[in-house]
Amino acid sequence: MDGFVLFRRDRAGRRGGGIAVYVNSKLSAEVCTHPVDAARFELLWLRVQAVAHITFIGALYHPPKPQYQTAALLDDVEAGVDAVTAAYPSATIVLAGDFNALDGTDVATRGALLSIVDRPTRGANILDRVYVNNPCYTTVRVIDSAVKNDHKAVIAYVGQVHIHQLNKRS
Repeated sequence: MDGFVLFRRDRAGRRGGGIAVYVNSKLSAEVCTHPVDAARFELLWLRVQAVAHITFIGALYHPPKPQYQTAALLDDVEAGVDAVTAAYPSATIVLAGDFNALDGTDVATRGALLSIVDRPTRGANILDRVYVNNPCYTTVRVIDSAVKNDHKAVIAYVGQVHIHQLNKRS
């Protein structure tokens, strides 16, 4: 996409899949790893530097039938959040993605994060979630996706945004 930089982590050991994050090209961004970062998880951490603030973005896909123990993924998330918090205590942390059946309370507790999505994102279920380490967004909306998908899109922002403009299909 024009004006954005693509970061990705392809699924290891299985066909297809992976994580992709687009970051505005006006921002400085780089992939981050931590000492126990495990390639078997579809989890990508980015360090994004705005003018005077650092945000760490974790993008996660937890498949319905993972080939790993859920506790190991939670350990990895916790280690990533701990590493960021130790190195950058004032940074904002955002962890978002498709968590499927992963227990939201475990994610929030282990990562010391706040869950900010409170509406269903697929059918009657909240599968797509966003966690933050501080209440940095004033508004969180769940809207129909702009692409053909059975999941809804989650938009989190500060200030006013015209959601109908974001929801147009091209």
